[in-house]
Amino acid sequence: MKHFIAIFISLLSFTTHAQTVQKLNAEIKYGFIIPHAEDLRPVSSTNPIGLQLTYSQMGLSQEAYEVCNCFFDWGVQLNFHDFNNRDILGQAISVSTFFEPILARWDKMNFSIRGGIGTSYLTRVYDEQDNPENQFFSAPLSFLIYLQPRLNFQISESWDGNLSLFYNHISNGGQSQPNRGMNYPMLGGGATYYFDRQPFPDYSPKRVKGGVRYYAEVFSTQRKSEMREGRDWVLGFGAGAYHPVSGINALGLGGELAHDQSLNQAEEVGEGFIAAPFISHHFLFGRFEFAQRFAYYASKPDNYTSNNFYQRYILQYRVWEGLHLGASLKSHAHVAENIDVRVQWKF
Repeated sequence: MKHFIAIFISLLSFTTHAQTVQKLNAEIKYGFIIPHAEDLRPVSSTNPIGLQLTYSQMGLSQEAYEVCNCFFDWGVQLNFHDFNNRDILGQAISVSTFFEPILARWDKMNFSIRGGIGTSYLTRVYDEQDNPENQFFSAPLSFLIYLQPRLNFQISESWDGNLSLFYNHISNGGQSQPNRGMNYPMLGGGATYYFDRQPFPDYSPKRVKGGVRYYAEVFSTQRKSEMREGRDWVLGFGAGAYHPVSGINALGLGGELAHDQSLNQAEEVGEGFIAAPFISHHFLFGRFEFAQRFAYYASKPDNYTSNNFYQRYILQYRVWEGLHLGASLKSHAHVAENIDVRVQWKF
């Protein structure tokens, strides 16, 4: 999380000057819970409702534009979600930061995608005696990750309306068990107030570097040990390459090697090694990159998962030329396993 705070502060440096548009937004939301396992279906039949409040800024300078080769909002978001099952699932109160590039603009409309990460306080979590049916949440403080496509349309000089789709994921990142995590899409609508609307300047985007890009990375997280009390380190190394196929898209492949000490059979170093080749897709937005990997377990401990494949979702930011900081979420289908922090170097 501290890496995202550093990135957030760096965005602030691009937008705290005269060429800044400030906004307040409020939205109401309605959705459903995805029952990603059969035993979760009985507690997944309710429809969550929500209220969202947002403060955001958009920098209009060329320096800000070149962060992602587009205009973007960044800000702070407060969410209240009621899962309509007070005794078992309760409510979630979340605070998050987000980054929202505008992908298409028309005369009085634009289309953007907001991605964010934050912390959720959950009023009801798993308890072996009092709440055994809640297999979604086991820690009152958990991670929130979301993706939000938005259609924004101008109503007046000071007001916009908006329609949104949300895909929310809450889990504790493998910090305690059970950690099934909850995925719940929502549909929302709301209004945005502009403190001082300004026209978009006309800038030309920088071209994405052509040819193959190579990279190497290290990553780390902690997992609760299956064999003993406490938490153990997961340390990993990855390498790969990608080739741009459009202005913002690239395809690639690579491999990961990790040592999960929580899977050791004894206190000494054991057989916690995991090797996995992957294929990947990359969204390239200037300094930002959002990558998705689909990996195959070429080698894994016998006491680990029965899954043969996993997915990894990576958000990272270029701090200096070649150096990227970020985090990733590893999951098996809809079930999140953990969140790590990582450092990547591109050649």
